[in-house]
Amino acid sequence: MNLRVTCVQSDIVALDAEANRRHFEQMLENAGQTDVIVLPETFTTGFPADPNVYAEPLGGPTMEWMEKIAKAKNCAVCGTILTKVGGHNCCQNKTKEGFYNSFIWMEPDWKFYVYNKKHLFTEGGEVGLNPGEELITIEYKSWRIRPFVCYDLRFPVWNRNSFRDGRFEYDLAVYSAEWPESKAYIWKALLQARAIENQAYTVGVNRVGTDDNGIVYDGSSIVFNMKGRETAKAEGADCVFTAELNMEELKSFREHFPVSKDWD
Repeated sequence: MNLRVTCVQSDIVALDAEANRRHFEQMLENAGQTDVIVLPETFTTGFPADPNVYAEPLGGPTMEWMEKIAKAKNCAVCGTILTKVGGHNCCQNKTKEGFYNSFIWMEPDWKFYVYNKKHLFTEGGEVGLNPGEELITIEYKSWRIRPFVCYDLRFPVWNRNSFRDGRFEYDLAVYSAEWPESKAYIWKALLQARAIENQAYTVGVNRVGTDDNGIVYDGSSIVFNMKGRETAKAEGADCVFTAELNMEELKSFREHFPVSKDWD
């Protein structure tokens, strides 16, 4: 089964969740049929933001908004927000109490998954958060999907695929990011490398614009197939584009070139 992935590349209003949710909703009004919608990192606040002020509880207003979009479009919606885990939520997915940069995967009818960003970019001001401790794999429409967040992309061991019991650990890696224009060439090179070395599709969705710290983002949202070949990319600044990922082509390539049997 093929998978249609819609990437939403946009500017982000600093520290104004309501304005950002409204803007992304407007961008998606005319989006065609799809299976997955991917939003940038910290799409409600921009990066970084004080979690003491801007973190939401799991099940908060942004997750409610994501479910509304998922129902309206009959698809999954994903991206990252700052979350506060505590009280009765602190044991979900073995998560310690505290603040996280959380990749939320939301499906219609409130079925959701949470991946907490492992590699925090403290050099860029990402402080006051707990690092995530666990990878997750989402099984959706016959695809195995592995979410990552921005800086995670630089760490190949954390991104490593595996082949066990006759199946690959994942078929698609999704990266939700705020990656600055000054390092755009690294963004593209690493997304391509992760696709090649893991024999999987990679989808990278980034923001555009200038944040309130004066950092410029050029987007460069892009999709690579399992051979590291570009299959779709953003055209312009604020934009929505869709890539169709082909499972039969993925299986055929993996069988034709079974590098997985030689992985460390």
